[in-house]
Amino acid sequence: MKFLPYFIFAAIIPSNCFALIQNQNKPICANCKFFISNKNKCRKFGEMDLVTGEYTYSNAITIRNNKDKCGENAIEFEKDDFKVIKNSYYFLTENWALFTLFSLYSVLLLATITNSKS
Repeated sequence: MKFLPYFIFAAIIPSNCFALIQNQNKPICANCKFFISNKNKCRKFGEMDLVTGEYTYSNAITIRNNKDKCGENAIEFEKDDFKVIKNSYYFLTENWALFTLFSLYSVLLLATITNSKS
């Protein structure tokens, strides 16, 4: 009974009044297959250094602000179906030492437990 005013308030207010956030219906770079999540860069628009052969990529926000490239409406957007795998890959490449230490510790702990039971 004490929640009745809240239900009435929610029923009276139209749903479009809650849509105050701009750009919420536009594609998000984090869901694009060209987005490099650990660096916030876009792989679609990069340049190769002719001397070293290394690739440099522009920031995703720079690409989205440029109408000639992806633009505000994300005209180059392609959905990333492997986002979970890519994010795990970037996490492991940045934290490989920590992951290795944790793995070795787990193996040693398992070996200790196995030896103590026998």
